[in-house]
Amino acid sequence: MTEMKTVFKWQNEEFKGTIEKEYENSFLISVSNPNEELRDKYLNRIVISKKECLVITV
Repeated sequence: MTEMKTVFKWQNEEFKGTIEKEYENSFLISVSNPNEELRDKYLNRIVISKKECLVITV
């Protein structure tokens, strides 16, 4: 299986992560470079619209 990575913007910051699950219009992403808010509030995982993501197949 191919691992899918992504780069996305959230609250005017750019993040990188691995796509864990794909939904109809969004991805569940495990963030590899979280800021404090992502780490504390969201436990390094967040659902982001597909429109905000650049998918990188590795």
